[in-house]
Amino acid sequence: MTAQSEEAQTVTCLPPPVQGNADYRNYKAIKLQNGITALLTQDAQSKHFAAAVSVNAGASSDPRSLPGLAHFTEHMCFLGSKRYPEENEYKHYLAQHGGKSNASTSMSHTTYQFDILAEFGEHALDIFSNFLLLHCSRGVVQLEKFRRWIVKIVKI
Repeated sequence: MTAQSEEAQTVTCLPPPVQGNADYRNYKAIKLQNGITALLTQDAQSKHFAAAVSVNAGASSDPRSLPGLAHFTEHMCFLGSKRYPEENEYKHYLAQHGGKSNASTSMSHTTYQFDILAEFGEHALDIFSNFLLLHCSRGVVQLEKFRRWIVKIVKI
């Protein structure tokens, strides 16, 4: 989360992970006020910046009355946020700066990740963190469009 985020978070530092003697990277484990735990890794030799978040909610978390909700939410996150309202802004920013992203929903988790050239990482992380905070700016029309798309996928 960057200093520009809309909501201030309290960060608790956790014990660092066990590290091998040949591992030259720097690690910091943190826990945010909202319960999210993160492992920050710095590799000064890398030309890329990457981030990944795994949420402890997947298809098995879906209510019986709303099958596909986790997968639906996975896709809704990419549609924009209050701060970054353009539908494909994140995707375009990554593509313009040597980056890529992916997301997947399993039975137990939903994972989001991206990789970009290091000098563009901070801005990409700001976009990424804003949609993960679910500052969604989409209206009912977009929601219905994606609902129909998910229903089509489920039927395949």
